[in-house]
Amino acid sequence: MVKKVSVLVVDDSLICRQLICEALGQDPDLQVVGTCVDGKEALAKVKELRPSVVTMDVDMPVMDGLTAVEHIMAECPTPILVLTADPRQQAPELTCRALELGALGLRVKPSIDDGLEAWNLAKELKLLASVRVIRHIRQHKKITPPVRNELPSLLPPSMGMVAVAASTGGPQVLHRMLSELPSDFPAPIAIVQHINAAFAESLAGWLANSCRLKVRLAQDGELLMPGHVLIAPPGMHMVIPFRGRVALKPGVERDGHMPSATVLLESAAKAYGRRALGVILTGMGEDGAAGMLAIKQAGGLTLAQNEESCVVFGMPGAAVERNAVDHLVHGDEVGAALVKLSRGEALAQGR
Repeated sequence: MVKKVSVLVVDDSLICRQLICEALGQDPDLQVVGTCVDGKEALAKVKELRPSVVTMDVDMPVMDGLTAVEHIMAECPTPILVLTADPRQQAPELTCRALELGALGLRVKPSIDDGLEAWNLAKELKLLASVRVIRHIRQHKKITPPVRNELPSLLPPSMGMVAVAASTGGPQVLHRMLSELPSDFPAPIAIVQHINAAFAESLAGWLANSCRLKVRLAQDGELLMPGHVLIAPPGMHMVIPFRGRVALKPGVERDGHMPSATVLLESAAKAYGRRALGVILTGMGEDGAAGMLAIKQAGGLTLAQNEESCVVFGMPGAAVERNAVDHLVHGDEVGAALVKLSRGEALAQGR
């Protein structure tokens, strides 16, 4: 008999709790094992019940959702899906702080009048429940890599641009990576981060406030310039038709996503060739793996987040399986690796 995915529902609204529980109760693979009205109760119930996954409201009495996420991820790590009001009417920091603290996903809370189907989080919860979460310590833990032979032959002739793929767990790594890059970082950066469309603006604002680079959602025809970071907006593929510019194009999903990291990375390989640098971070699925291979085959350099530091090793793992990765890097060290490469220094070899 297959074990059901156990869910703890946390919300101070009785109606919301009832709607979530009723919607999840329609899925035979899920079982709501408890409900809570505030974050303090949620922390106690997580320790007692050990649920597979938690739905977490943000605005609650006694202990708010963000504080509860912080305590749960530090004391009893559990996959958490945060439910919140429309982030476009809140400060970016409020929305994305949950991701920084260790939550795996964000979702806009439906209106009570939207109907039961709008509250059905079953598919997303089952995916998050399969993720191996790690204890989320407030201070970043530095891991010193072992000394390895230098490989100057893997250095690109010059860094033309950096193309980044990220999904589940990616915002935290992007936050750390961008915060460590200097304002005069010599290459433009283009990013595809899989995230609920309602949170795209908040993500860009949160990242912009955490670093010295200029970060924003890309617009069609925008220039790729050093010191600038462009994030693919929801519902469109971001491509590089030629060096120095991006384009936004409608289309169909690639590798299950739109925007697709593979689409961006393949276009970077065509436009920049040996001057392209591909980076693939934590995430489910295999989006970006084919794009990393395209960059490597074009003579560019490719970096992937290592399994130890990934929330989900799916995307980087798929790239490794295709022999599309030159270097595996700890998530805390991606920014430092980019700085080193931008200075013409080689990275240590290692898998």
